[in-house]
Amino acid sequence: MSRRATIALTFATLGAIGTLGSSGVSHAQSGSDWAMSGRDVGNSRNQPAQTQLNVNNAGSLALKWSHTVHGDVSATPAVVNGAVYFPDWAGYLTKLDANTGALIWEHRIDAYAGEASGAISRTSPAVVNGVIYIGDQNGANLLAIDANTGNLNWRTLLSNGPSAIITQSPIVYNGVVYVGTSSTEEGSAANIVTYPCCSFQGTFSAVDAATGAIRWTARMLPDNHGLSSGYSGAAVWSSSAAIDPASNTIYVTTGNNYSVPASVKACQLNGGSAAACLSSDDHVDSMVALDLTSGAIKWATGVQGYDTWNASCILEVGLLNNCPPPPGEDYDFGSGPNLLTLTNADGSMRLAVGAGQKSGFYWIFDAHTGAILSSTSVVPGSSLGGGIQWGTATDGQRVYIAGSDMDLVPYTINGAIVISGSFAALDPSTGKLLWQRADPTGSALDQGAVSVSNGVMFAGSKSGHMYALNAATGAVLWDYPGQGSSNAGPAIDGNGTVYWGNGYSHLLLYGTGSNTFYAFSVNGK
Repeated sequence: MSRRATIALTFATLGAIGTLGSSGVSHAQSGSDWAMSGRDVGNSRNQPAQTQLNVNNAGSLALKWSHTVHGDVSATPAVVNGAVYFPDWAGYLTKLDANTGALIWEHRIDAYAGEASGAISRTSPAVVNGVIYIGDQNGANLLAIDANTGNLNWRTLLSNGPSAIITQSPIVYNGVVYVGTSSTEEGSAANIVTYPCCSFQGTFSAVDAATGAIRWTARMLPDNHGLSSGYSGAAVWSSSAAIDPASNTIYVTTGNNYSVPASVKACQLNGGSAAACLSSDDHVDSMVALDLTSGAIKWATGVQGYDTWNASCILEVGLLNNCPPPPGEDYDFGSGPNLLTLTNADGSMRLAVGAGQKSGFYWIFDAHTGAILSSTSVVPGSSLGGGIQWGTATDGQRVYIAGSDMDLVPYTINGAIVISGSFAALDPSTGKLLWQRADPTGSALDQGAVSVSNGVMFAGSKSGHMYALNAATGAVLWDYPGQGSSNAGPAIDGNGTVYWGNGYSHLLLYGTGSNTFYAFSVNGK
């Protein structure tokens, strides 16, 4: 599923917006910027440019500044040209001075032409060549916004499917914006009394960065022509895509089916295998490789088999029985791909791509063929908010992971039985866990994206704590209790300043709210 927001999500009535200040920033964009959700097109979530922050002084991180915002911030901010950009759950897009935290401008999303009242964005901005790209959750619109003024350049609808939204963060490469679509229709199956589930189909699009024209759109399922009798689901919702320029390939991950044709249900109930019953074009719970130029699918590897699930499987209030017999596990790929370079046993190198799943497994695939190279169980899996979600990181040595134990299933870390979320690192060449540490607060929910820089891993907890860990050992170097839940991955700039959103009181997932955005640096300087 995309999120449990699908079950019950209401937005407060929001007032008018004001645009404050002017740009005030004229620095040249540099390689040390954190311009997109994953920082680079490989979606590494690694800042390699800074050396000021390290394992020896991370314990001296202190508040550099904080800024009061209008609502929770769960997106990784973009830090570009001396400014910080992020959306919040109150419907604002904000630009701050990266050094001081001073407000440069803020705009309400619903003030942009064509946006619905109460429109919000939760995507991490991509800021490239003076333009901000974000997706909205009110119709699956991709917006291009002038970074200097905050004014709208263009707005493009990417899906007219039922309850379509954008939760995946855009990635920009060579003048093209790439982003996927998701939907809240999975929840409509439960909370709309007569809803015939379902017809939304996940897509992934390439959009001209200058004009907003759609260059291509790839569908993750056999076309159902808008009918609820076909395949639905396969949302492309998690974190961000990853690009390998050398092979002209872009990689995305997908979610579960919401519904399948009656013939598939009958085949399954008669004992047929997933391979026999499902269409080969039903790319659910999959890593998908697409051609950058055409959008043609090069390969797609599914890892789950049957996984047809919607919210009526846990909350049936409608008159229709929309839960399929038997339901799947809801084991979306909750985290986007990381591009990886592996060392083979003979010393040769291999390009791979990895991603975390709500099953609690981290999967690694051959980037050229889609062959599964390893699968590593990190935490117990769960529907809704469990397993691995929103973003893993890699610095070329290790893959860094935060995982949730939402169903409170006991599992073992370092010989001890725990019932909590945890943080971990694995060797991408072998898939072997190198270390794992239970959430120090005992929180079961560690859902936010993680980041890494110069030997320090950063991870947050729904308990509100923000951590810096030794990337080699998992030892806690620094612990800061935020105002609310920490469900946003941080961005790190070239000077070692860590920018971190706070608060997550949404989607029935047991978080607490906040109106504070933080910047930390060594000794607060």
